[in-house]
Amino acid sequence: MSSSPSTIEALARWARLKKYRIEVTYGVYVFTPVEKAIFWTIFCFLFTTISFAAVLYTQRNVLLLLRYASSSFYVGGEGHIINNVVPNLFPRSGVPLGMAGSGITSVAETMSTAANSQIP
Repeated sequence: MSSSPSTIEALARWARLKKYRIEVTYGVYVFTPVEKAIFWTIFCFLFTTISFAAVLYTQRNVLLLLRYASSSFYVGGEGHIINNVVPNLFPRSGVPLGMAGSGITSVAETMSTAANSQIP
């Protein structure tokens, strides 16, 4: 009777398969050991940086998208989503996430009053 692999073994197997897929797809298996070390260093650095940025800015981007959607005709307007959904998604803190007051409104007003440089 065979037992199922543990979670750690399953995770290690998944990681090995992903590494194999990357090596075969990008031809890393034909690199010299120094080239492989450089490739995997750059790959890990970029993966870590992109993952960190995604985690760091997800809340801000979700709020931005909800504010934009709530101001559109299709969602209901009048702050319906912002007033009902956002307080339930994210706990309040002392400092808003760069979304102080009417940030989107002020940007829209600024853009609407800008002179069109394409008109002679």
